[in-house]
Amino acid sequence: MTGRRDRVKAEVRRDTLEAGEGELGQYRVKLVPEGTQAPAPFKPDDYTSYSLTTATRRLQLWEFGHLPQWSHPWRQLHLALEGHVVAITGPQGLLGRCVLEKYVVPDELVLVSNRLRARTPGRS
Repeated sequence: MTGRRDRVKAEVRRDTLEAGEGELGQYRVKLVPEGTQAPAPFKPDDYTSYSLTTATRRLQLWEFGHLPQWSHPWRQLHLALEGHVVAITGPQGLLGRCVLEKYVVPDELVLVSNRLRARTPGRS
């Protein structure tokens, strides 16, 4: 049952991508409300309902792996580190702050963002 559910969620995420766009990775995240102190990075077995999906042309925030919260092209985004918190800024300002799993390096996500934004046509 779990395998079927995961396939359906993956299909829902794939359906949001443009033709020729591919999913690069998925990061489990805990959201950190603005103005609050960040919790420590969490362990793989800790619960969170949110994940970030990196694709070749966009970054997406999902809840439960199948409910889209937002999706923005890389050219509209800026990711920055605030200690171990990743702050994501979009066209209307702050989209969110998040903490990644313990064994995922936040610098990796920021580096991916910078590289994909640099090669996106029409970047700002």
